[in-house]
Amino acid sequence: MFAIYLRHAVALTSLVLACTAHASSFDCTDATSKTEKAICTDPYLSTLDDKLAEQWRTTLGKVADPKMLKTDQRQWLKNRNACGALSACLRREYLMRLTELEHAVQPFSWDATWQLIPRGTSTSATLVTQRRNATHIAIDISAGEGANSGDLTGVAILKDGTAVYAEDACKLAFTPINGVLNVTQTGADSDCGGGMGVYYAGRYVASEQPLKLDYDLLSLGLARTPAEDQALRSLLKTDYQKLVETSGSLQVGENSKDVPDAQVVEMWMRGLGGIGILMSAADAQVWLIFKSYDDQGHEHLRYYTNVAKWNKRLPDVLQDWYDRMQESQSSLVLEMMP
Repeated sequence: MFAIYLRHAVALTSLVLACTAHASSFDCTDATSKTEKAICTDPYLSTLDDKLAEQWRTTLGKVADPKMLKTDQRQWLKNRNACGALSACLRREYLMRLTELEHAVQPFSWDATWQLIPRGTSTSATLVTQRRNATHIAIDISAGEGANSGDLTGVAILKDGTAVYAEDACKLAFTPINGVLNVTQTGADSDCGGGMGVYYAGRYVASEQPLKLDYDLLSLGLARTPAEDQALRSLLKTDYQKLVETSGSLQVGENSKDVPDAQVVEMWMRGLGGIGILMSAADAQVWLIFKSYDDQGHEHLRYYTNVAKWNKRLPDVLQDWYDRMQESQSSLVLEMMP
């Protein structure tokens, strides 16, 4: 596996170089950090780590500026290690970095269409850049977060390799990192023409089509363990992917008196409000309500559980959530799924 523990800058430099030369992976018997231990105990994370090692070797041998890539990898390792032992965070970091390394080998051009590498399934952004002359880059960004959106057009000034757009309180900086474009934003969402929660910052890769990463309910943080994820896959079947695509943001819900040791998570999406609630307990027991849409776009709610005694009734916290939904949408129908 490719995981490298950051101890200090000098040691890290030698480790990166050693990894390049020997393609070595750390020995799980020597794992010391929370991140290393989490990777070693999670087969999926271990597989992602191996894939990243292979992609790193391939990308490093092909990019225009290997030194820049190594510097960027050090920063990514810091970001990854900041996840600690959180599986969802680590999975997202690996999936995003794999996508980035795959595209980094492309020759960079200011005349391109770019897609944001999204941190979740409810986030997207498309950026079009066009070089007008030696010092001016035209930019056109469209972004979305849930049902909210934002658009910005203008001209950025190119100096020392970075193009900067500045208008009132909004400042965007566009910096090439080999074949990838890094965008930073100074200013609030509304300062830059975005709806609530809509920002343009992130890593972009040259692509005409929006990116779809291999996110699942584990990488999105909705399922806590592989066993829970598998239970939800078995229970939801084709609705599993619908839930992945609409899970949105998560917040901890109220504790249940009916199932005292359960964890409750509510799902909501910018511009749409509450879209679901999941309660999970030991032995991969799950209770779920989420909004679904038919082919005509009509909303309805679906209730799933793998606990037999709750097949036809709702535990307290799910009932409370459903009652709140009906206060604003009394026509919402709750389907008790088999």
